[in-house]
Amino acid sequence: MDVKLAFLNGELEEEVYIEQPKVFLLTDKEKYFCRLNKALYGLKQAPRDWYTHLDRYLHQQGFKKGSADINLYVKLDQYNLTIIEVYVDGIIFGSNNDILSKDSTTKCKVSLKCLCLAR
Repeated sequence: MDVKLAFLNGELEEEVYIEQPKVFLLTDKEKYFCRLNKALYGLKQAPRDWYTHLDRYLHQQGFKKGSADINLYVKLDQYNLTIIEVYVDGIIFGSNNDILSKDSTTKCKVSLKCLCLAR
């Protein structure tokens, strides 16, 4: 699953300020700065904040980080194994049970709606 616009409009963990865009420059307040409420594409903090948000969600769902690969998440329930691999702005779901894999994908789409998940 490709995560469309993953780094756009994401939640920021810290305060970020930018200079006023030239097309939006206030004539009497040229030295003012803009405080961002959401992440912009190209912002250096955007990938880290997106990944932190996703990591928190996956841990809440019972996934554990893999020891060999920090982008690999594993969840073992009795005889069912669910694996999630995160790569930049893509997520790969896998399971020995097709229903679990589809269920994980659906839950992720619903719970992380702000991330604009797409197939």
